[in-house]
Amino acid sequence: MFKWSKPAPHLYEMQFEGALTPEEQIEFLDVLDRVSSEDTPFVILTLSNGNSPLTPDNKKRMNFWFKDNKEYLAKMCIGTVRVQPGFGDNHYEGSNLQKGMPFPLYARADRDTGYALALQLLEENKD
Repeated sequence: MFKWSKPAPHLYEMQFEGALTPEEQIEFLDVLDRVSSEDTPFVILTLSNGNSPLTPDNKKRMNFWFKDNKEYLAKMCIGTVRVQPGFGDNHYEGSNLQKGMPFPLYARADRDTGYALALQLLEENKD
């Protein structure tokens, strides 16, 4: 299952649970395209119970999107907060994933603390 929303200005929330249908995979990729049209810095909050694998073709499309938008993301994405049960706040510290992202990657174990952090990041980056 994949659902997304914008619960606050400049905050995208994406929820992944279990396997994604082909339609949900396309919707996820479409949301990435929507994100890349933001003209104000933003935060992404992702809620997950683990990996929600994409088909090889859609994973390739996602990887190309990240590659094509790396400079944009470095400038516009304040950070991504990934919420997953069992994650500690320093889950990504020193990880290859963190090193490969052009924006900060945060982890929290529950939605409330993840959402609070996302709002804090937005507030700290207001100009």
